[in-house]
Amino acid sequence: MTSKVFTRFVCLLLCMTVLLPCVSALAETTKVAAYLLRLRETPSEKGKVLDAYPRGTKVTILKKGDEWTKVKVHSKTGYMKTNLLAYGRYKTEEKKESSKSSGASSKESKSSDSTMYVKKGIKLNLRESPDSSSEIIASFRGGTKVTVLKKGKYYTYVEVKGLRGYMGTSYLTSDPNSDE
Repeated sequence: MTSKVFTRFVCLLLCMTVLLPCVSALAETTKVAAYLLRLRETPSEKGKVLDAYPRGTKVTILKKGDEWTKVKVHSKTGYMKTNLLAYGRYKTEEKKESSKSSGASSKESKSSDSTMYVKKGIKLNLRESPDSSSEIIASFRGGTKVTVLKKGKYYTYVEVKGLRGYMGTSYLTSDPNSDE
């Protein structure tokens, strides 16, 4: 009986050796969409930062989430903000498209969104929170077009190139050629 168990064990190992590369090849991957994205130990802004990766870095998705996605980057496993990954950006765009086609009139959708521009001659940070010490998602040069989602006195919630975050209100203008 011991030889039967051993034979089964060897067969199982051989099967796993053959199938494991196939399974890992099916793993879903995406790329970092932010300027520099932090990999965190826990799905929280307060989670320990394990590393940071530049835009375009390939990551393997282990578990999708609405706010945080569990990923593997090189040999490290942790959490990244979903909306800062390429698949998270497309997910946001899909939601926009479905809301447009769900019967909302164009007048309604345009009333809350307006277009503004980063003032010329500066580089403006897009931040996760309306606070100058919050994490920088990306930076944009003067003249960059932004969609205003909610205007505030000090910070404005915007969408730029598929990324959402906060920009200093005083650095945005309605005139694309303005530097004041």
